[in-house]
Order: sequence, then C-alpha cells, then structure tokens
Amino acid sequence: MLEVALDMGINYIDTAEHYGNGQSERTIGEALRNRDRRSIFLTTKLNLSIGAATKDDIERRIRQCLERLKTDYVDCLMIHMTPRVEEVRNEGFHAAVEELKAEGKVRFTGLSNHGIQHSLAGRIEHPMEDVIGAAAADGRFDMTLFAYNFLQKEQGERIIEACKGRDMGVTLMKTNPVSFAAAVSGYLESAQRRGQEIPEAVEKMAREYQSWAEAADEFKERHGLQSEAEVRDAAIKFVLDHPGVHSVCPTINTFDALEAFVALSGQKLSDTESSVLGSYAALMGRYYCRHACGICEPACPRQVPVNTIMRYNHYFEAQGREKQAMEKYAGLTTARAERCWDCSGPCESACPYGVPVQALLARAHRNLKLA
Repeated sequence: MLEVALDMGINYIDTAEHYGNGQSERTIGEALRNRDRRSIFLTTKLNLSIGAATKDDIERRIRQCLERLKTDYVDCLMIHMTPRVEEVRNEGFHAAVEELKAEGKVRFTGLSNHGIQHSLAGRIEHPMEDVIGAAAADGRFDMTLFAYNFLQKEQGERIIEACKGRDMGVTLMKTNPVSFAAAVSGYLESAQRRGQEIPEAVEKMAREYQSWAEAADEFKERHGLQSEAEVRDAAIKFVLDHPGVHSVCPTINTFDALEAFVALSGQKLSDTESSVLGSYAALMGRYYCRHACGICEPACPRQVPVNTIMRYNHYFEAQGREKQAMEKYAGLTTARAERCWDCSGPCESACPYGVPVQALLARAHRNLKLA
C-alpha cells in the first residue's frame, strides 16, 4: 500500500513511536529503503505522557525511531497528542531537539492535538486551542497537526490565525465529518421484542436516530448523491482550499481510498460542492459531535469522556481501524457510554450546536463494545 502511494506521488508520511508498538515505523522504513529520502517529508511523534521525558530519554527514544525507520533523520519530530499547556514547554524535549537539530537528526519541531482528553487520572485536560496557542506563543515549534473541518470552523480558524502569525505549518486531520445514520438502535428493537421496559433516554435516542435517517434521505435525494464519498471529497477540498492550510493527513488503508485521496491533490472546491456542504451543514450538522470540542463534558455528572469516545468511534466508522478503536474503548479507565442510558442528558443542554450527544454515544457504544 505505502509503496504504491509513494509511486503515485504521496510525499508526506505521519507516524509515531507507539503506533503498532513500533511496527508502523518499521514498515515505513522498509518502504523507504530504496527511495530518494529527500523526496519524502517524514514526521514521527513522541508521547511525553508515556515513560520518562528527560533530555536523555527523548534523545534515546528518537534514535530508536530513526533505527526503526531506517533513516538518518526525520523531517519533523512532534509531541504526540499534547494534552496540557505545560507539556508545550517541556524543557527536556526542547533541549533534546536542539541537539538533534544540530546533529541533523531532526529538521523541524511540531505538536499534534486531538482536543480535550481524559488522562489516566480521570481529569480533563486543556482545550486544543489553548495548547496549540501556547505552542505558537512559545515560538519554538515549526508546525502542528490538529482537527478541523467544514462543520467545525470557529476554534480551528483561531488556531490557523495564531499559526500564521508565527509562520507555523498547518497539517489537518479529522477533515471529513460526514456520517449517515444506518438504523435505529438495535438495543431498542431487542428490548421491545422481549417486552422489557424501555428507559425514556433510550426512546429519546431512537427518535433521534429516526430523525437522523430522515434528514440523510432528504439530503441525498436533494443533491442526487449516490454515496458519502461525494460529500467526503468536497469536505477535503474545503480544507485544502484554505490559504492557511498546508496539507491534509488522512488515514489510507485501501487502494480505493488511496486513489480517491490522491485525485483530490491540487483540486479546488466548486460552487456546486460548496452548496452541497452548506446543505449538509443545515440538514445534518447537528448530528456531528465536533472533534476536539469537549464543551459538554463538564456538565456530565458521571464524567463520561465524550470527546475521547467519539474520536474512537471516528477511528471505527471513518478510518476502518475497528480493532484499534475497540481496544482503546475497552481500555478506558473512566465511565463508558453505557452510563448514559438512564441519564437526563445535561450534556445535550450544554452543547451549543444542538448535538444529540446521547444518541451518538449509543451508536459509538454499539460499535465499540467487545461483546
């Protein structure tokens, strides 16, 4: 897959030390072995919240990355999933990067962010805008990777403007927020067959699913669409058209997806596609739980990590990473989405976008549970 991608002109590769316990870097190293290394921009990432993060430890870990990647240098070394403003100023990381740059082992420095997360201790970490804004103000970072799309623009626009002021490169993920409801919750149907009493919250979720499906049918009929791919392509063109955006970093794990994404390079958003996105936002926008948002989480009496769970479900539904998504969900140390069934839903009252949070969490739980 990667060799074909390189043959087709893909020249930006993003990985991290712990992806597949290092296997991702080893695979990339094999694919790059007989290539002109100068034609590839290679990024790897270190999670400073995992293991020691002193200067010596950072240098040791990046040298191990280089060994797995079979290369003398990486174009960018990022702090991975940077959860807190304080981590932006990790002096061990910056001291190590300064030495590694002097040795030619690292060319640029960056950070990635998925928005509010729950740490192992269960506390809520800092918002994406605060973390990347702190990196821009710090002045030692060359680029960033974060979530932005046509339904989630406010926070992203402010981040892009802050990066522009510091001449930071902007690479985006989660650029495709398009999703159509497949069916009403199977839980409701099975409960009805068994004659069980159905909690009010579950009935409410089922009604939301039905509204979602009806809105999707209306949208597709209005625009004569045959598949989600048409809206997905327009969504990616939307961000590629942005003058402050330098690249999009999608997950590609099939040859069909590879061909579709490569074809979008250099494309401009047409007036017709812009109209389609506007219609989608009007009809379907409330069924998208904004990546990296987390506004509703403080209202949850059971501390359900909404942003984290919805990110795992995005891996499952949009990126084809079902196994990894289910493993991550099973490993959550906080409350999971089944705690929402008998809740009055203060999260939905707190959401400024009118998102039916409980219904989306129900869909995520159905996808991600192991049994």
